[in-house]
Amino acid sequence: MMAGPTMNAEEALLWALGSDMPQPPLMLNTLTMNPPMIAAETSPGHRRMLQEQLDRAVEQANALRAREEAEVFDLANGGAACDCAPGEPCCLKEFVIEDAGDASRKVTWPVPENGPRTLFLTCKDPYGGQPSAKARLKITSKEDCKQGKAGVPSLRPSNFADDNSDIPDSDERIVTTPFQMPALSGKILPPEVITAVYILGLAIQSSTYRAQRSPAAGANQCVGTGFGGLTVCPLPHAKLEAELEGSVGITIFSSRLPTLSAKLTGKITGEVGNQTLEFEKSGEAEEKQAPATRAQERQQQGESTPLISFIEDIQDAMNGLAGESGSPDALRAPQSDAFGSSIGIELKLGLKIGTLELKGKEASPDLSLALSGCEVTYGLSVTGKMDLLDLFLSRFPRGPEIRRRLANPGNAVSASAQCAIEVGGAGDLSYGIGDIASLTIGNADDWEARLEEIEHTFTAKARITGKVFADARLEAETWFFKAEAAAGASVSTGWHFGGRVVRSQGGGRKTEKLYHFEGVVLRAYATVSVSAAASKSDSSSDVFGDYASTSSVSGGVTAKSNLAEPDYTLEIMSPEGEKDGWI
Repeated sequence: MMAGPTMNAEEALLWALGSDMPQPPLMLNTLTMNPPMIAAETSPGHRRMLQEQLDRAVEQANALRAREEAEVFDLANGGAACDCAPGEPCCLKEFVIEDAGDASRKVTWPVPENGPRTLFLTCKDPYGGQPSAKARLKITSKEDCKQGKAGVPSLRPSNFADDNSDIPDSDERIVTTPFQMPALSGKILPPEVITAVYILGLAIQSSTYRAQRSPAAGANQCVGTGFGGLTVCPLPHAKLEAELEGSVGITIFSSRLPTLSAKLTGKITGEVGNQTLEFEKSGEAEEKQAPATRAQERQQQGESTPLISFIEDIQDAMNGLAGESGSPDALRAPQSDAFGSSIGIELKLGLKIGTLELKGKEASPDLSLALSGCEVTYGLSVTGKMDLLDLFLSRFPRGPEIRRRLANPGNAVSASAQCAIEVGGAGDLSYGIGDIASLTIGNADDWEARLEEIEHTFTAKARITGKVFADARLEAETWFFKAEAAAGASVSTGWHFGGRVVRSQGGGRKTEKLYHFEGVVLRAYATVSVSAAASKSDSSSDVFGDYASTSSVSGGVTAKSNLAEPDYTLEIMSPEGEKDGWI
């Protein structure tokens, strides 16, 4: 008997899922998990390591399959009763996997040369909390096993959601999509908008349609399952239309949960997976309380839509500022009424989806994708002030003593401190996709290249500036603070955000993002008093400008006259990212 051809990674997985041969630890897990991990990995070193692991698992599977064949055709035990070969028809001549809702949509085994191997299904019906669909697995031609093996011929399914027992003739099995819908909790954007934009991004990413631990079935016959079975690729059913404009916003506080507000006009209608979207607003203002969102609490939900990620990065940065403004172990000092403690983020929103539909193609195992009139635009504005007093006092060397004095009302007159950051910023975002009358997605070799050719634009840029005010006094000692970015180039700090789509050298699309925070440094200059001239203004900019060389005397102690050298340098907030670091 001639040994079968060497299996590749996909064929090795199909064989391993159906074989009764004892397998080394982690071989099946590596065959299952490494291919999607390799596709998603951005580090060349990690990708190479994952590929080496996968190659070893494939070698192991090929060796085990060769041993399985040798055992079946062991002449010492009487020899083979037939001349069948693994992966080719023997007692099982033909089987199909078809769409249970449309029998014209199917794939057939044995697979013809260059023929389709995967049935693409759109999942809609709820099953175990996920969108699902039904596939019918059916033997269409067979004969009795010449070796008389029990349970042969039959079909051996794997990775179906409900039942993976062998099928002697035909049965229906359930598949569920691995792509989870965004949780409808609402952050800055209304949940229906998040869902619509998420699906819009998902529809045009080729990685969406690649098999990720796909349900499969192989022939269970004299020589094991062989390889070259059939697979099912389950995707979320999607049909959307949308036209919406208006504004949405969030106000973030340092001492309580944020509030959401919206004033929108328009509607979103359609279906996504097992969800029905019916969202219609008439322009009336709404306000509600919302949970805070922090980057470390964010749950990954499949492929992240770049535009949603961009908005969440800004919210997370402002949430972080609010969180840092109150240290949990600090004794809260009285806040000055001159400084507020909230930041408002407002988005001017425009969303248009003329048509978005992903559906099964009649008389074909493939899918049809239609898109037209898809565009999302945002205008961003950020305003507010955040009290950083606790953060400031925890960094300032004399801070603990000032904090104790402020906590005792009887001694409050002997100490004072204030520190706040005033933020303001703006930005623009646009996200658009060219029209597609109908694009066939599935078994053909060229569909990924065609998907990459679709016009796809994403440009986003925002800069949020922060101006810091700070001073401190303890009895007769006074400190004036000059605020700078960590680089010392400006008296204000800033957050930089960016997003864009660029073409890679291979012609494909790549989404890049930018995040850079300049940090905040306070430089303190001590003096025992302020001269009469300086009392014209309480602003630290005046002290460092008009009175930079002023010398005054109080209680026999001379004030500092050379302000080029600070008494203290305090890093209130550390810089993050790189100014030109597109990643």
